[in-house]
Amino acid sequence: MTVGERIKKRRKEMGISSQVLAKKLGVSPSTLYRYETSGIEKIPMQIMEKLCRELSMTSAQLMGNDPGLNEAALPASFSSPTEAMEFIIRMPMLASYGGYDPESMSEEEIVSFANDILEQLKLVSFKYAR
Repeated sequence: MTVGERIKKRRKEMGISSQVLAKKLGVSPSTLYRYETSGIEKIPMQIMEKLCRELSMTSAQLMGNDPGLNEAALPASFSSPTEAMEFIIRMPMLASYGGYDPESMSEEEIVSFANDILEQLKLVSFKYAR
């Protein structure tokens, strides 16, 4: 399930119309529609924060983070900016180190960044595997 699908599903579960949610987010209904259909793949962080608050979800839940995330659940690599961005946002430790701004990164940079992180995770996991 994509982020957009989770937004739409949760909005409907809560009985919130797209017009009402769009107004609360400070975006047009057509922009919200494009978030829900993945027509817009890079949702600004300030909008993500508002979405989480309005939908009573954590960012991890909105991004589809499974608490049991482990190496077996990791893909071999990323090819789409959407998958790469979802992976980056699901990793809360990345946000605490900062130094990067996904808003200013191109789609190619986002994919490369996520693949670099994935490779580092694999190396560290391999180092400590028993």
